[in-house]
Amino acid sequence: MVVRPRGAAFPIILAGLLFSSPVTAQLGKYSLRDLTVIGEFSHITAVATSTDRVYLSSRAAIVTWNPLERRWAGPWLAPQPGMLRDVLAGIADQLGGGVWLVRQAGWVYFDPVGGIWESGTVPGRVLSAALDDGAPGSGLFLRTTAGWYLAARGGIATPSGAPMRPVYPATVEQAARDNPAISATSASLLGLTRFRDVRFTAAARGSGFTGIGWYIGTFGAGLLFYPDGGGLPEPMPFGLPRGVPTALFPGNGGVWVATARSAEADAAVSFVSDDLGSFRWWQGPPATGLPFAAARRMVGRGDQLWLATDVGAIELRPLQEEVRRFDYGNGLPDSRVTDLAQRRGVVAIATERGVVRWEDSTGFTAVATDFVSRVDAIALSGDTTWIGTRLGLYLAVQGNPSLQEVPGLGASPSLRIPVVDLAWLADTLVALAPDRLLWRDPGTGKFTLGPLLGAPLGRLHTVIAATGGVIVAGQGGVGFTPLESTPARRLGVPGDLPGEVLDITVEGRHLWIATTAGLVRLALEVLGL
Repeated sequence: MVVRPRGAAFPIILAGLLFSSPVTAQLGKYSLRDLTVIGEFSHITAVATSTDRVYLSSRAAIVTWNPLERRWAGPWLAPQPGMLRDVLAGIADQLGGGVWLVRQAGWVYFDPVGGIWESGTVPGRVLSAALDDGAPGSGLFLRTTAGWYLAARGGIATPSGAPMRPVYPATVEQAARDNPAISATSASLLGLTRFRDVRFTAAARGSGFTGIGWYIGTFGAGLLFYPDGGGLPEPMPFGLPRGVPTALFPGNGGVWVATARSAEADAAVSFVSDDLGSFRWWQGPPATGLPFAAARRMVGRGDQLWLATDVGAIELRPLQEEVRRFDYGNGLPDSRVTDLAQRRGVVAIATERGVVRWEDSTGFTAVATDFVSRVDAIALSGDTTWIGTRLGLYLAVQGNPSLQEVPGLGASPSLRIPVVDLAWLADTLVALAPDRLLWRDPGTGKFTLGPLLGAPLGRLHTVIAATGGVIVAGQGGVGFTPLESTPARRLGVPGDLPGEVLDITVEGRHLWIATTAGLVRLALEVLGL
């Protein structure tokens, strides 16, 4: 990875996430319930508060926070590319609901209840904006270099006089004057982002149901809440920190996501709840951060997460915020880890120069010590370690120093194909080649080679079990297939998905897809499951 196949090079990702036009295209095909794109939300462009919710905008989407339920809603992606990239401020419409966003040469209006988007432009450059408390519901007044204009519902702006009783969006300067702790504690924000640059970008005053204090948007740390009389801010993360999601693991009621290091942010591990109502970001200890650029694979073991990286196998306890790294000379035959597997408390670690297994009682145990070549995929069953290589599928038995030929494979050269991933479908071992499936009948030991799958999905790299078959992922999309046939349902890039597919996992009733343009939550019903 970034990227799959795991046999490819492993570049450091330098770009942040900026959604492009394919994201908008997929929204027209699916409802928010069916397909949601969760992207980077560490750069906030506007914050606004109504009587019962907080509105937040980034350069690509809008989300809302319900303080009473302490839950997020959204994200709602802008229906036009670039629609939110030049937002200057926001102000909630207290009478009609929704939020007005001020742009450099116009405005955007959004109502999350009806999913309504409206926008327009005005002559000249916008200097300030306000609602009129004396004429609620009249629209947004915009003062421009060409004079005053009134932006009304429906996307129409007409020349106008100034508002009689203007209500302006709050500013960061106003918030700092009202609560000196905002300025006094600004240095502490560096700890939230591992000493990366953090800048205040927007502010809105909370009152009543929204909480007594200031909501502050930032560049680099997402949304913060400063309660009146309090000192340090409360981080309120939504979405993902900056960086491309590269590895996923299903958690209890959500999914763990590893994001790669970028020019703007360190690598991170985040938890995204299944209903998108809560998020948690972790970038490692403040002094050191997480010791990798990007993760190839993530598995779970009790309260631990294990990550396969090019600097070793990383063991995390995110709830306790503990990190441990294993590399060459510290238990592994090579620091370049290519794959991981976990089964009944045993973690198998594949590297560029062989395989080891980890158990609490014994620590590391070498597997097939005579084999010191690259392993691309790994799976476990009891004392047997299944090993996928560029030359085909092999097995290793504990205590035997050599790899073993798999019965039933050697007799047929057509079955000796590169194996890039392995998965269990109940007791059936499924091997994935770059263009097709190969599986083993657990009763007879017979192997069956499936039809070509790669053309519509691109080069395949990941397979996971599903009801009645498997879900396969390639760089060009994902698809569900029974073992014996071609994919019954496919989603491709860019028509359905916003970017190249990097990893997949299933949690609850959703397929989660890591892409170069963000994390996708897809209802399994879309794949017919």
